[in-house]
Amino acid sequence: MQWQAVRARLAHSRVARVFSRFAAGSAVATVCSQLTFLLLFGFAGASATVAGALAFLAGAIPSFVMHRYWAWQRAGHIAVRVELLPYLAVIAFNGLVATGVTTGVDHAFGAGVDDHGARTVLLAVVFGASYLLLFVVKFVLLDRLVFGAATRREERSRHQVPTSTRA
Repeated sequence: MQWQAVRARLAHSRVARVFSRFAAGSAVATVCSQLTFLLLFGFAGASATVAGALAFLAGAIPSFVMHRYWAWQRAGHIAVRVELLPYLAVIAFNGLVATGVTTGVDHAFGAGVDDHGARTVLLAVVFGASYLLLFVVKFVLLDRLVFGAATRREERSRHQVPTSTRA
């Protein structure tokens, strides 16, 4: 398959369009999380666990807004049972993994790093890398179980209503 054919298919692909928006929204959320982690751990003296948990929260809010409204083009009422609770479950899993890995690395190697700046950089890299590893898993779960699933349900419902009853 030639490069132009691949580009043409990607240009019309819903998954490619949503994934690129998801990646951009995730980049914004990552910057929010990383800045929070660096400020709390590096300057405020918070523990890796506290800094990781609060950094997770700092990224979760812009992540939800950008993913729901921009990446998946969802509008209107937020369905708590169908969107919000599954979203919280997906990101809570990511947050727990990131905070757990960061805390584990801090416990395993933190005492051996005397320079606080070097320790901060080490843990910030670990914190970011843990999210990078879960990036594709998070996209698939949000697309299949949360936002994409809600959009597909609405599309099926619209197609099941006879044309004469539509507004």
